Amino acid sequence: SKRTGVQTFRREHDRFWILSAHPEVNLLAAGHDSGMIVFKLERERPAYYSHSGTLYYVKDRYLRTYEFSQQKDNPLISIRRPGTTTANQGPRSISYNPAENA
Repeated sequence: SKRTGVQTFRREHDRFWILSAHPEVNLLAAGHDSGMIVFKLERERPAYYSHSGTLYYVKDRYLRTYEFSQQKDNPLISIRRPGTTTANQGPRSISYNPAENA
């Protein structure tokens, strides 16, 4: 597998002493001589769009709808993930055209 660096953080004159991961949230902390750095590993908010009392959102590889009037949640379609191993593979936004219902 090919690895891709997303961003590099340099602390030229500090020594890093500890690295710790949160057990439930996607956070990683690194402690160094001058303090610490906390990294957030992926997005916490799903892609969503709201129109006419219906919320469209992405969760667990499915495009889903939530109808506010009926308080009902429905999976619409399965979303394939690309074959790459880059971070944040899920959709970042949703567009909806009410004129075409698409």
